[in-house]
Amino acid sequence: MRKERLVEVRSDVFDVADRIREVDERYVLFYNLDKARFEVRLRGNRSEIAITWDGVLDARLVSKLRETHVRRRNELLREIERSEERARKQAESQARERIGEQSEAFMRANWKTR
Repeated sequence: MRKERLVEVRSDVFDVADRIREVDERYVLFYNLDKARFEVRLRGNRSEIAITWDGVLDARLVSKLRETHVRRRNELLREIERSEERARKQAESQARERIGEQSEAFMRANWKTR
C-alpha cells in the first residue's frame, strides 16, 4: 500500500489553518494530493484524521470542527442517550397498543357475552 501524499497547509486566504488550532491546538491542516481533499489531523499522529473536507476551504470547516470536537463529546452522548430513550419508549408504547388491539380481537372472537 502506497503512503498518502500529504501537504501541510500553513497559511490560506481565510486563516483556516490558524483558526483550527483555536478549536484544538493539536490540529494540523493537510491537503491530501491523492484524494484531492483537505484533512485535519492530530499533530504527531498523521494517521489519525479528525475530519476530512472536500469543499472550499473556509469557515465552515472550523464550524464543523467545533461541532464535533471532543469537548462536546459528553453533550453529544447525552443527546444520543435521550434520543435512544425516546425511541425505546415509543417502541414500548406501540407494542402495548398492538397487544391491546390483539387482546380485544381475541376476546371478541373467543368469548361470548351473556
